Amino acid sequence: MVDDVNPSNQFHPYSPSDAIPHTEQPERGAVHEMLGRVGLDGDSLGAIGERLKHVDLRQSASKAREIARSKPALALGGLAAAAIGMGLLRKRNSR
Repeated sequence: MVDDVNPSNQFHPYSPSDAIPHTEQPERGAVHEMLGRVGLDGDSLGAIGERLKHVDLRQSASKAREIARSKPALALGGLAAAAIGMGLLRKRNSR
């Protein structure tokens, strides 16, 4: 952002002098921004990814099926919440 008072300075007084201008920052997706707001950065996500490498997906899927069979309302509620959240994120990205 260009300062009209001092045209030689592209930063405002409240921005640090070593800050990257907004126009030069890399684009981030909505999910990445949302996770950043709750405190999850790239390092945290990498650590979570490392833990997920050791998860048995078949066992997790069978456990999810058992829960869905025993509590179908809970499973449908979770799917509805996920669908609504994804719809809101998609609508926000299309603006």
